[in-house]
Parts: sequence; C-alpha cells; structure tokens
Amino acid sequence: MNKANVLIVDDSRSVRFAVKALLSSSGIHTVTASDGLQGQEALRREQFDLVITDVDMPNLSGLEFCQWIKSNPETAHIPVIVLSSLDTDVDIENGFRVGADAYVPKRLANKELIPRIESVMNKCTFVKDKTILVVEDSKTIQMVVKQGLKDAGFKVALADDGQHALEIIDDVAPDILLTDLNMPRVDGHELCRRLFNMDKYKLMPIVVMSSLGDKPMMRGLIRDGVAAFIVKPFNVDMLVVTMEKLLSDHFQHMLEERERLVLEQKLTVGTITSLVNALEARDKYTSGHSESVTRLSIAIGRELGFSDTEMNRLQIAASLHDLGKIGVRDNVLLKPGKLTEDEFEHMQTHTVVVQDILKSMHGMEDVLVAASSHHERWDGTGYPNGLKGEDIPLVGRIIAVADVFDALTSDRPYRDGMPVEKALQIISEGVGSHFCPTVAAAFFRYMKTLKKGNLT
Repeated sequence: MNKANVLIVDDSRSVRFAVKALLSSSGIHTVTASDGLQGQEALRREQFDLVITDVDMPNLSGLEFCQWIKSNPETAHIPVIVLSSLDTDVDIENGFRVGADAYVPKRLANKELIPRIESVMNKCTFVKDKTILVVEDSKTIQMVVKQGLKDAGFKVALADDGQHALEIIDDVAPDILLTDLNMPRVDGHELCRRLFNMDKYKLMPIVVMSSLGDKPMMRGLIRDGVAAFIVKPFNVDMLVVTMEKLLSDHFQHMLEERERLVLEQKLTVGTITSLVNALEARDKYTSGHSESVTRLSIAIGRELGFSDTEMNRLQIAASLHDLGKIGVRDNVLLKPGKLTEDEFEHMQTHTVVVQDILKSMHGMEDVLVAASSHHERWDGTGYPNGLKGEDIPLVGRIIAVADVFDALTSDRPYRDGMPVEKALQIISEGVGSHFCPTVAAAFFRYMKTLKKGNLT
C-alpha cells in the first residue's frame, strides 16, 4: 500500500490536512481537492488508486462526484471511500447507492480509515493481473475484447469454441470465464453445463455474451449459476467494469468463507481441547501432559524457524496428539504395570483413532496426520505405519521428542519421573534411531537456553 496514490476531496481545509497527515504517516502519497469539480480535474490529470471524498460540498457534492467516477469508463475502476459527518443509515445507504466502496464516519476516521483503505485496496489489487478465458468463435470480437481486458490489467487467454476451452482450461487456470453462446462443436450453454459439473470450476464466475433473442436461455443459465450476461453489441469499458466487480465480489466471498472456516476451526479445536483435558483427568499422572508437550513442541518449532502459520498447525497437532486415547480401555490406559502384548497393541490404536475422530474437520488433514505420527521412529520401527526418516511428517517428529521428554520426566504409577539430565541422555542416545537428528538438535539448543532450575 506504500506506493498508493490517493485523492482526498473535502471542502474543509483542516479535514484535508488531517486526513493527509494520517495517510502520510502510513506512507501513502496524497493529492487534495476542495470540491467535486476540482476532484474531476485531478482525475483527468493524474492516475489515482483510491478516492476519499466528503459528501456535503459546494459546486459538486460528494455523492454526485462518486456517481460521476463510477459512471465514467475511464475512472469506474477506482475505488471510492466516502468520509463524512453524515453517518445515519440513510446517509450510508445513499453512499453505497451511488457506487461507494466503503463509508467511514469522520468521527471514527482516526481508528477506521487506514484499515478500511487497506481492505479496499487489497480487494482492488486482487482483481488486477487475473486471467480471463475468452471463448468466442469470432476473431474480430476476440481481438477487441482481448485488447480491452489487457488494457485494464487482466491476463487474457483465447478459445475458439467450447471444445477448445475445455481442452486448455486446466493449463490456463482462469479466474473468470467469458463465453459466447452460439459456437460450433461445444456451444456456450453446453460449456457452462459441463463446468458446473466439475468440482474445480463450479464456483468460478462465468459471464455469457448473448443477443437479446437468447433471453429464455439466459434465465436458465442464471438459475444454474452463471454470474452475469452481457448483451451484444456491448461497450468494452463496461465489460471491464463487470469483470472487476465480479472478481471483487468473488474475492470478498472467499474472505468471508475463510473467516467462517477459521472461526469454525477455533470453536472445534476449543471443544477438542476440552475433550483432551477431560481425557487426561482420568489419570492424575498424565494430567497436563498435552499442554506440556505443546509448549515444548512450540519451542522446538521456533528453533527450526517455523512461520506463524506453521506454528499454528504445530500447536494444534501437539494439543491433539493423544486425543485418540479416548478410545483406549481404562484397564489398559490406567494399568500401573507393564502392558501385555495384546494390551500394547490396543494402546497403539490411539494414533489411528485420532484421525477417525477428526477426519471430517475441513482443512485439518495435515494436522491429523502429524498428530497420529508421533510414535513413528526415524529408523522405521515405529507405529502405526512404520514410516522412516523424512517420510515422517516434520510436526510428528517434533511431537515425538517433546512427548518422550515429558513422559520421561513425569511421574507414572509404575515409576517416578527421572531427572532432566537422565532424560536428555536417553533422547541423545535415541538420535538417528528413534529421533530425527535435525529435530533433536533443535531440542537440545532450546534446552541449553534454560536454566537448570527451570527444567523440573
């Protein structure tokens, strides 16, 4: 956003100065104008990435100015934020009605304006440089549409008919598809039908070019999922505006869906964590084990240079690593003595049970695999799958070290927890057979940073 060029339009000199200072502190370049007419002149002279406008101004009001921006093909792509003291529901509705992309009350400008600018700019950046697959059998229309879309910053791929489009679509990987209806071999209607039946393309926005005589067919296509249709002959500039709006709306939908999934995941993980705590409450000797393993796993992850996203996945996997023990019988889980061969085989099933319990969680597959692999061994003699070396997920290798260290240093019904130095010696002896050398090295680096008095 540092390179953004923003036009500020307000009849109040003090407001212009304050907004300019606020934006400048975030590295945003600004130009100011005192009313809508001056704003129009500025837009004719210079390229802007964003316009911020007041509403109540002389000569040309902010709403009239916004409407002019959005109705002018040369400026319609520029996002507009209305910044006004008029902030009733009716005022805000009027702003959106003339095409504003966001509405910020002046009393909240210090708090909300910069985040709103970032949000609007992110949406606009998203629609640029996206690929549109144009499916049209007329070479003349192909060239006109291609040039107009390329001038607006889109990448363009061409197909002569629906069959050609189906042959190249996987290689092109378009963000949006623009298709004619009447074409040889596979026509536009059949192309849409086939794409709607493909999981990878059923959510891709499709725009259909049609004549007025195709209206009955268009009603059916819109019911099936076509995003928009453009009646021939059409203005290329308005086609560009349509594409930008569709991609922007599609992007916003994806953001909302991602936020929903993140919230859903947090709620699910919170519930699962409660289950883990309830599980560990069955046995006073393992109470807090998952929390301790998670803390140590995170420390190892930091030593390995994990990103924030990787750390988040590691934290979830470590928290859930023993959840499968909820399926282990009490007489095995809580047995004070050595397990029989049959009992040990039953205990081993906890690494598989965790996947069975959580397999329906969207986007958590890698976390579940990692959580279920913490009993695999570097030399391939572990369980449940006998994975060897780097075939074992890295997160699983990290949890393996953290899990063994906590188990060795904690009291159990059949033995007391051993001294830290003894546990470190056992882990050192297991490097290259039980433990991954890279992970073990990170573990020992972390342990050296701690004072001996904090290791118990």
